[in-house]
Amino acid sequence: MEKKVLKIGQISDPHIGENECLVQGIDVRKNFLAAYNSESMKDLDLLVLSGDLANEDAEPGAYSFIANLLKGSKVPVCVIPGNHDDVKVMGKFFDLEGRVCDGKCYYRYDIGGRSIFFLDSADGTVSDKQLSWLESEAAKVEGEIILFLHHPPCYCGHKFMDMKYSMKNIDEVQTALARIKNLKHIFVGHYHFEKQVEIGNQIVYVTPSTQMQIDPNQSVFCLSSAAPGWRVIEWGENFLESKVYFSRTP
Repeated sequence: MEKKVLKIGQISDPHIGENECLVQGIDVRKNFLAAYNSESMKDLDLLVLSGDLANEDAEPGAYSFIANLLKGSKVPVCVIPGNHDDVKVMGKFFDLEGRVCDGKCYYRYDIGGRSIFFLDSADGTVSDKQLSWLESEAAKVEGEIILFLHHPPCYCGHKFMDMKYSMKNIDEVQTALARIKNLKHIFVGHYHFEKQVEIGNQIVYVTPSTQMQIDPNQSVFCLSSAAPGWRVIEWGENFLESKVYFSRTP
């Protein structure tokens, strides 16, 4: 029997503040809602929040806002931290039971007969323990897997982010990921722009932020847009399709 097509929504880098005040002049809560409530995100099988839920320093108000919004949702949600998040604080608002080990939030989530993996790169690295775990667990899965983490495991042609905020152990992570033959598709955030990058036989999909987009052609921070972006993935038995959406919200 053929497995169903899974529809997965990915929201990344909302950078929600402690309260309703604007963040860098942007209504980030409105932007988050534009993504969450968009027509493209209807009928999801899974929603993934891929890090930097909080704006700067794991503001509890950010997690409270998102968690309260998701209370009425019938869609399962998978959350991972970004470099502005704190797993201990996140755990007070989201169910992370069984998903945190030695202070790192990484886990496998099975849905619709498929396996999705999540890694924690909040400190700018992916630890050896996580990489060994991923390789071991992926080997137990028949068929293709997909992976989510916050930082891209590669350089992305973004002058500012590549220079200032790229993953610190890219080479190590790439070497480990290349050994996982049933991993072809990797979904990330962090860079505040949209891009697809091939590393060997794998494709890294960089998902834009719902907060704002950063100009990849400038070596200093430069806002390119305050419109929120998000990704929708359709994953079938023999295919994976992905589309990025941007709201017209100014």
